[in-house]
Amino acid sequence: MSDREHLPHALLVHGPAGIGKERFAKALAAAALCESPVAGLACGKCPSCHWLEQGNHPDFREIVPEAAGEEDEGGEGEAGRTDKDKPKSVVIKVEQIRAVADFVGLTTHRAGYRVLLLHPAEALHPAAANALLKTLEEPPPRTLIVLVSDRPARLLATIRSRCRRLPLAAPPRQDALAWLRAEGVADAEAALAAAGGAPLLAQRLAEPEEAKFRTRLLAELARPGGADALQLAAGVDRGSVERLVFWLQTWVEDLVRVKLAGSARRHGQLAAALQARARSSDLEALFALDDELAAARGLASHPLNARLLAEHLLMAYNRTTNGARS
Repeated sequence: MSDREHLPHALLVHGPAGIGKERFAKALAAAALCESPVAGLACGKCPSCHWLEQGNHPDFREIVPEAAGEEDEGGEGEAGRTDKDKPKSVVIKVEQIRAVADFVGLTTHRAGYRVLLLHPAEALHPAAANALLKTLEEPPPRTLIVLVSDRPARLLATIRSRCRRLPLAAPPRQDALAWLRAEGVADAEAALAAAGGAPLLAQRLAEPEEAKFRTRLLAELARPGGADALQLAAGVDRGSVERLVFWLQTWVEDLVRVKLAGSARRHGQLAAALQARARSSDLEALFALDDELAAARGLASHPLNARLLAEHLLMAYNRTTNGARS
């Protein structure tokens, strides 16, 4: 960050999931707060950098949904329930935005910048988004508000219009593979393909538990008659339904690619099964199923009957890939 004096008051950092947008935003915040930046980056040695590293910088705030925050250490709640037992919000609440009003309005501690980092921005509750607008419309001087989003189209148009947009793309494939191998990721090529080229997502997808879940689900989806919806859904709970929807999306996207272009992007190791399922699928129905899965993914992290949702989506997949219109 070579010219901090010309920073915009608000940035919307957006791009595909799993490419490192949050890490980039935190590095940007560190550079803005640093008292002795080197080549535009945080020096890592000044008091500001030490405070940020320790998590107690007075001019930095990070806002995330409760469900994405760190686990509590287990304080007692009402009726003997621990805090961990309480359901965590998956949205950014209006109270969280109001709570930083004093932070934004006060003079900074070191006469430098203050930084507010908010992610994922699409998790803003409508009331919270409207509350944030007030700050975006009249930002105090030397204030940087950084919003990070996988899906910026879900943000209010008024919020998008008040931010300078900074799109980020996935790194080159060879660079991503080199990083994954250095991190010890097994079968880095398959993991990166499944993640659509996003290295951080690939690292998560390669974890043993996730790889086992993926292998079982894809084996069901690849079956000539489709998945055993009832049996497979019986093992799905609230913690795994979002993963099921994600993998279903990647499989259906590959079916569409096979129908249109003859090749898969994410699951090339199952090319023969994809070709077979694509032959018995209607393209228009696949597009409709993809839309349904996108809508279901938005619901998957909310309280619901996970088993029934999984059953419905798997049955819809079976209908779509067995020649019947969904």
